[in-house]
Amino acid sequence: MITASRVFLIVMGLGFIVLGLNGLLNPLGHLAPYGLDYQAPGWMGEIRANYGGMHIGIGVLTALGAVHYAWRRNALALQLVFLGGLAVGRTLSVFLDGMPPTFALVFIAIEWVGAGLALWFLRSSN
Repeated sequence: MITASRVFLIVMGLGFIVLGLNGLLNPLGHLAPYGLDYQAPGWMGEIRANYGGMHIGIGVLTALGAVHYAWRRNALALQLVFLGGLAVGRTLSVFLDGMPPTFALVFIAIEWVGAGLALWFLRSSN
């Protein structure tokens, strides 16, 4: 039987892997919606590492939590901390820096909901 927490981890894992592949293979396109155009080799490496490799790694670890029960709580904790950190950072930026593009507001909502679900699944799995 597939549980709600496993579905959550599968969806989040695949989402992070897809975002990571885009950041790794198409770094300029990945940042284009923000109006950013960093083409210097140092910036390209940072984009590929942070939006590419890191997101793929988080996606793989999250997906492993859906497959292996022993990893499930760690994968949920990873999602709580990572999504929570992104949500706090983006929300703070709204207040300090101004309103971002609409798609960034969608990311904020997804991150808050994802962090909340991860917390709920962690608490309900005791």
